[in-house]
Amino acid sequence: MNGNKLDWLAAAAGVDILRYSMHKIFPVSVGNKHFNRDLMLEASEKAEAGLYTIVQYKDIYVMLIPISDQEGLLLEPKLDPIDDLHNVFANIDFVNHSINTAKLTYYLYTGKPAPDWDITLLQLHGAIKAVRTVRPMNELVAFHVYTVKMIEALTILDEKKFKESLRDMQGCHVFGQALTTTNVIRGQKDILIDLISKLTDNLSNMGFPAGQAIQMQTQSVQKIEYQTNILNFDAWLREIPWIYFSEFRRYQKSLFQDKAERIKDYLANHLQDNSRLKDIAKALNMSEQTLNTVFKKKFQVTIKQFYIQLKIEAAKRFLLTTRIKIKDIADYLAFIDESYFVMTFSKIVGCTPAKYRQTGRHLDQKKSIKSKM
Repeated sequence: MNGNKLDWLAAAAGVDILRYSMHKIFPVSVGNKHFNRDLMLEASEKAEAGLYTIVQYKDIYVMLIPISDQEGLLLEPKLDPIDDLHNVFANIDFVNHSINTAKLTYYLYTGKPAPDWDITLLQLHGAIKAVRTVRPMNELVAFHVYTVKMIEALTILDEKKFKESLRDMQGCHVFGQALTTTNVIRGQKDILIDLISKLTDNLSNMGFPAGQAIQMQTQSVQKIEYQTNILNFDAWLREIPWIYFSEFRRYQKSLFQDKAERIKDYLANHLQDNSRLKDIAKALNMSEQTLNTVFKKKFQVTIKQFYIQLKIEAAKRFLLTTRIKIKDIADYLAFIDESYFVMTFSKIVGCTPAKYRQTGRHLDQKKSIKSKM
């Protein structure tokens, strides 16, 4: 096993690599110190000899690569604890490039050429159901009927009906019109892009900010067009509409919040930015003069103090759950430079980021115990 090359692959592909053997899970790449051990064990039990398998549980995907009857590898995409949109596309990329990633992982781990196995997708929702990766075109009318139902559910934010409509759409086995072996990928892309246009138009008609809707549409369409193939159409069909559902739900929630809560949510969703008062005032259509007054009245701290605290909490999560360099965390959270980040972190937490990475879990546990006494 070439550990350094596996670490490189994990970083390049944006995945964590683990090994399963004798009903136990072991980390392989350096970035996966913390993971859902129970879920990984349950997923590993679905491995089949002679198959690459993707197991899906809610919004988590795991790739299984059998090495022998008793041993295999698990790959899991790295998700961003802050950016939901990033996570949707990370999952789609993971599924779409899964075969190539699985074969390269197999080769680097064993030193032997990877087998040309088929790939299957299993949904870990009670009963296990295999989902075919290639489907013929039929039931086009039914697909459009379920699309209308899905958009109606989006309009009233009925999550249950939204999920049901998505499952019905997936069951229609449709890629696009007049598909042949030469245009099946174009057909897949066309039907997804048409769906995105319908979702964008619907959100705009319901008062969702036009600029944000267009940005979502542009990002989604670009992501689709950049693909040389669509390995699992159902994954795209499931994940893309969820971007719109999640963003519309967040927007609707903001309409019924008081001003202080809207400011709080804005800050939480812009940790990668260096938002100033005028940026917040413009985004929320509020007076710059009243922002701090309204916010401090409810939360007893200024907007700047609260914003910094949110960034430090995000940094703590990165330090405990990833091996990202401290400089890169500082850049990601829009601190001026690494020195300012270290100084701010130390002032608030009581130790440096490096020290927290070593002992942070114990420090948090001690604080939790003291707060309960």
